[in-house]
Amino acid sequence: MAQRRMLSKKVTDTDAFLDMPLSTQALYFHLNMHADDDGFVGNINTIKRMIGASTDDEKLLLAKQFLIPFEDSGVVVIKDWRIHNYIRKDTYNATMYSEERRKLGVSESGSYYVDEPSTERPRIVDDTATQVRVGKVSIGKSKVSEGKVSENTTDQPTGPLRNQLADLVAMHGFADHLTPLQLNQLLEYVTEDGMEIGVLNLALQDASNRAIRNFKYVDAILRAKLNEGVKSVADWHAGKETHKQAVADEKVPDWMQELNDKLEGS
Repeated sequence: MAQRRMLSKKVTDTDAFLDMPLSTQALYFHLNMHADDDGFVGNINTIKRMIGASTDDEKLLLAKQFLIPFEDSGVVVIKDWRIHNYIRKDTYNATMYSEERRKLGVSESGSYYVDEPSTERPRIVDDTATQVRVGKVSIGKSKVSEGKVSENTTDQPTGPLRNQLADLVAMHGFADHLTPLQLNQLLEYVTEDGMEIGVLNLALQDASNRAIRNFKYVDAILRAKLNEGVKSVADWHAGKETHKQAVADEKVPDWMQELNDKLEGS
């Protein structure tokens, strides 16, 4: 195995990377140093203990898509490994994780993405989005009908949206409670259903205020709002005002309403 490892500023100088805590950045650097020649790491827990990193650091790297996980084996791969490193053929040793490697494709930019055939409806997605699709069929929510093809829009870039969502998840204390696949499902409310990211923020905030930090609760809030036609922060607040008015109207006694009508007519 080659002993020399490099890092590209194309990745480490981005806001998405530099906005992370220093402990998370340090974990990323150490994973790059300990990865095999294809960027795979099979002992992430050992490395975390060795440098004093936390599970939150690992989850943030997963949420921001710097790592691609393989849940069955516990192995992770550094998504931008080929951007960082070029291994000469005379020193290259193929990874021992051949099954996981077969599930990956390489985008034009050099990033890995999951290239496993989907068992769900056909989708048109960019390379950065496909890496979190594997295993999605195991989560029990289907918001759109089978056979619907999502559009690859350009006005809502997926990468920055993922970073925003990861920041919101951390801010509201959900980092330990959501998997990368669940984060991707929440993101689909924006990319597929046209919700503002601010609506996801309000749903996470609502759940956090009630100390209910789990995916099903947040998902239920968003599905209910979607059924009500709520897609923007303004829609959310307008719906609350309408509800308040309806409650207020129900609580006004008949005699008070009659008195009010007489006073207005005088």
